[in-house]
Amino acid sequence: MLIYVAAPTASNQMISPKMFERFVLPYKKALHSHALAAGIGHIFCHICGEQNRNLPLWKQVPMGDPGIVSSGHEVDLSDAVAYFGDSCIIAGNVAPAVIHPGPPEKIYSLCMEALEKGTGAPGGFVLMPGCGMPPGVPAYHAYLMKKALKDFLARGNPRGGKDDTV
Repeated sequence: MLIYVAAPTASNQMISPKMFERFVLPYKKALHSHALAAGIGHIFCHICGEQNRNLPLWKQVPMGDPGIVSSGHEVDLSDAVAYFGDSCIIAGNVAPAVIHPGPPEKIYSLCMEALEKGTGAPGGFVLMPGCGMPPGVPAYHAYLMKKALKDFLARGNPRGGKDDTV
């Protein structure tokens, strides 16, 4: 069993790290701890928006065993792996604003870049948008994400997985 939580209003676009530490961190830690103590094994936490200065604080929030952490495209996947890769599955973070309109070659390129950075996560990696899939995305654009994954795996899977897993 897992729960999904997101934190768009905790972004550095909205509040400072000092405000995050005072007004968000204690409550996130308590919420996550309570959910885990109640038997929820995994928390899927989307760290939404530009949260680069908050990442050291997010590292203090329990996510489960393993947790799943996704981030907006504003957070470099290499940083997400560095902060959370030892205890969480990393997910993300192709820019939805590119997935929707394209161009197709940019979508494919961003997916390949995400795969290159994300597959270094010790806990695993999930390729996905850096938030939700925007409504009205052309099917071909979603297909390009799958194609990038297939092409990446065809080059040789650095994690040694099978099928579509990295």
